[in-house]
Amino acid sequence: MSSFTEFVIVALVLFVWESVLWLPLRCVALRRHWFGKCWKILDPRNIFATREVGMVPLLPLPPDVGLAPCQSPPLLVDEHGAFLVESADGLYGLIDDLSWDDLRDEPHHLVAAGVRIRIGSPRCVAVLRRAKRRGATPQDAVRLAWRMALSPGNAGREWRRWKLASGLLGWYGLLLVLGFFIGLPFVYMYFGSFPAVWFALWLWLLMGCTAGHLWWLGRRVYPGVRSTLRMDALLALLVPFHAMRAYEIASAHAMGTIHPFGLILSSGDLDNPWLGGMIRRFLHPLPEMPDDATACAAMMPMLARVLAGFGKTPDDFDQAPDASNDVAAALYCPRCHGLYRPDVARCSDCRGMALRRLR
Repeated sequence: MSSFTEFVIVALVLFVWESVLWLPLRCVALRRHWFGKCWKILDPRNIFATREVGMVPLLPLPPDVGLAPCQSPPLLVDEHGAFLVESADGLYGLIDDLSWDDLRDEPHHLVAAGVRIRIGSPRCVAVLRRAKRRGATPQDAVRLAWRMALSPGNAGREWRRWKLASGLLGWYGLLLVLGFFIGLPFVYMYFGSFPAVWFALWLWLLMGCTAGHLWWLGRRVYPGVRSTLRMDALLALLVPFHAMRAYEIASAHAMGTIHPFGLILSSGDLDNPWLGGMIRRFLHPLPEMPDDATACAAMMPMLARVLAGFGKTPDDFDQAPDASNDVAAALYCPRCHGLYRPDVARCSDCRGMALRRLR
C-alpha cells in the first residue's frame, strides 16, 4: 500500500469520526426534510450510546444544514415547587428544594445538589444564570426556561436566527470536503507537488474563514457560549476535519434552549409520530413510579397550553394505533402503542402499563 493510499484512508477515518455528534441522551436531534415542513427524529440512543451520551450520524455530503439538536431544560418544577431531574434513562428523580448555592455548572454538566446532569450546550444554563441576575428564584427561573423551550414562536425565531447567522458556514464545509478529498489528490496527481501546496494553502484560507465565522458567532450572536465557540474556531483553524463539520457542531448551541416539541409545532408538523409519542408519555405515567407521575403532572399544563394555540388538546393524540397490518392484535398500550394478543393484560415495555382494547 502506497503512502498516498494510507494518507487517504486515515483522512477518511478521521472525517467519519468528525461526522458524528455526541449528544446527551436527554437531547433529540431533528433533521428537516429537504421538501416540506416535516422533521425526521434522530435519537442518540438508536445506534450507540454510553451512560450519558449517544451518537447521531451526520449526512456525509452535502452538509447537514437541516440539523437541529434540541434539548429540554435540565430541571423541572412541580406544582409544589419541588425540583425534578431527568436521568439518562428518561426517568425522573425528585429534589425537595434547591437554592442558587446548590446549583453550579461544570464543563458539559449542571450539578444540582450533587446530582450531575449532562447538557448539550451551555446556553440552557445561561438562561438560568440570566434569571438569577434579575433576582428570580430558582423555581421561577426553571419555569421561564420551560416556557421559552416549549414556545413554538420562540423556536421559530431561533431557527430563523440560526439560518441567517450561519450564512456561508455550511458552504465552507462543503468546499473543504470536496477540495480535500477530490481537489487536492487531483491537483497532486496531474499537476505535481508545488501546485498542490498552493491548493492546500487555499484550503487553509477556507479553514480560516470558518474559524472567523465561529469567532463572530460567539462574539455577536451567541455570547452565552463564547468560550466554547472560540475553542471550536481554534480547532477549525488547525484541524481540517473539524472545520468541515463546523456548521453541525455550532448548530447544537444555536438550538440549545429549544425543546423539540416547540420546534416541531413551529413548522406545523402536528402529525409527527414523535410528537404524539411524547404527549402520550406524559398522559400515561409509568405505573408505581411516583416521581414519573409527578413529572407528568407538571408537564401536562404546559403542553396543553401550547397545543391550545393550534386548536388541539393532549387527548387528541391519545388515539388507538393503526393495527391493520396485525390481524391478531386485540389490545394496545396507550403509552408506547405496542400491539398485543388477547391473552396479554399489561405492557412489558412500560413497566406493566394496563392495556386497552382495540376498537
